[in-house]
Amino acid sequence: MKQILLAEDSPMFGRLTKARIEAEFDLPVFWVKTLKEAVTLLDMPKSNFSMALLDFNLPDAPHGEVIDEVIKRGISTLVFTSNMSDEVREQVWEKKVADYILKDDPNSLEYIISAMKRLEQNSDSLILVVDDSSTYRNIIAELLYIHKYRVITARNGESALQIIDKHPEIQLVITDFNMPGMNGCLLCQHIRKQYKFDDLAIIGISSENDKSIGARFIKSGANDFIIKHSFIVEEFYCRIHQCLDNIHLIQQTKEAAIKDFLTGLYNRRYFFHAGAMLISSGKRDQIKLACAMIDIDFFKKVNDTHGHDVGDIVICKVADLIQARMRTTDIVARIGGEEFCVLAVNMGNKDAESIFQELRQTIADTIITFNNKEDSLQVSVSIGVCTTAEERLEDMVKKADELLYLAKNNGRNCIKCG
Repeated sequence: MKQILLAEDSPMFGRLTKARIEAEFDLPVFWVKTLKEAVTLLDMPKSNFSMALLDFNLPDAPHGEVIDEVIKRGISTLVFTSNMSDEVREQVWEKKVADYILKDDPNSLEYIISAMKRLEQNSDSLILVVDDSSTYRNIIAELLYIHKYRVITARNGESALQIIDKHPEIQLVITDFNMPGMNGCLLCQHIRKQYKFDDLAIIGISSENDKSIGARFIKSGANDFIIKHSFIVEEFYCRIHQCLDNIHLIQQTKEAAIKDFLTGLYNRRYFFHAGAMLISSGKRDQIKLACAMIDIDFFKKVNDTHGHDVGDIVICKVADLIQARMRTTDIVARIGGEEFCVLAVNMGNKDAESIFQELRQTIADTIITFNNKEDSLQVSVSIGVCTTAEERLEDMVKKADELLYLAKNNGRNCIKCG
């Protein structure tokens, strides 16, 4: 199990911080008050610390010595301090910590939680660093590694474009201006032909003092610009966070527009939009498609007997089972109430009947628990599956719905294909 180290000699601040972190992350926090206690704990065979929160000034380590002991073990570190003079700030950043927190700030605990969550989430972000200087590539990459980002490096614009093609999940490109062959602005222009600001952020960097380079980068499609020799580490991280936060916010907004708020499946609007395009490409490429309508049997009885909260639990569980059985190429949507619709790719009549029969049986066999697992129930579903090629998605959905009606009239908990 991952652990968190807290080194803090103030009883009140230490107690509050430990309680707040454990409540938020459900991870054990080991609290020590001195450097000696910290080293003893770190040297224990079963220690497995993923993060540390350290007071800059401990009784036996008044100048941040505890930071060195923790950093050399490869543990991501946040530092508490009540003194943030320029000298202390420089000393803290030189030790390559992830961040620092001012103790006397009334929002310090909230900032700690926010910073810890960010460090946890950063490993989901892939960043490309482009620079013909190996020295600067390594400097930038090391700063990013401290914040747990995943990093790929490239020596020039041409190789950068090849890497982006292989790794479309890249969310941020940090590129130098002066590079042989293709400069940073040209690289930006090439990237923007394929990736919008919503999908990928770009930060330009340059060692030149020419003030116009920043404007050239922005006009070429960059989101931000940094001068190599003058930026401070704290500013660098702020710019990185701002670029990635903007992308994540846009992605969340897009997700909210196409996903069902309860189950996380696609919503009705997206199903008919994306499904229509899939039908068109299916006809063009002669791909077999199957459309299934799935309805939870006697769902009103679940709500009337157990309440709508339990009804929501049932809907979510059935949604999870459907999603788990289908493939990533299939479109799975909740189209209303207790009804779901699936548009499956490369699925003929025989395969469709086998797969949806298996899904029906899995749902019927699943025990759904609620009230802290003290109570449980089981539900079944009826399924109508259309496997005949139709000109429009609406026609396939209509036929699947008619087959679903037959399944309902046949006693429910069954499947009808056609």
